[in-house]
Amino acid sequence: MLSFVLQSTTSEYIEILGVVPNLTIIIIVSFAVLRLEVEGAIVGFFAGLLQDLFFGNVIGLNAFLYMLIGYMCGKPFKDFYKENYLLPVFLVSGGTFFYNFSYYILNFFFRGRIVFLQYLRLIILPEIFYNIILTLPIYGIIYFINTKLERYEKRTRPVNS
Repeated sequence: MLSFVLQSTTSEYIEILGVVPNLTIIIIVSFAVLRLEVEGAIVGFFAGLLQDLFFGNVIGLNAFLYMLIGYMCGKPFKDFYKENYLLPVFLVSGGTFFYNFSYYILNFFFRGRIVFLQYLRLIILPEIFYNIILTLPIYGIIYFINTKLERYEKRTRPVNS
């Protein structure tokens, strides 16, 4: 919810060369890495649905794409160290490319607008770069909150004897 509010209210102030970072992908990937695929998919679905309801042309497109990103980023990385900041950076760049490429195919390509190289150069690559820069501090904050949450969950979880 915080990502949605920040992205929808401050986007004109944090725009660089016509590109706005996709904070939603950063948060989805962070949740997927820290809490695994089910929570990553759930966060992705609801974040995308919220965007679809307020800004989307088609309800469900963002929800589906973000859910896939959350699931794919959480599934194969159970055994990686969550303290490793390179994994989220790599996954955010891949997730950003996947989202923008899929969005291009579903919204522009089928309408006959076949200028992918221009879209890649003007939108996808700058957004990937922007997201990579913001991943480090955002993942750090989410990692800190997740560590505190896991400690709290351990203390409040009943012990089976």
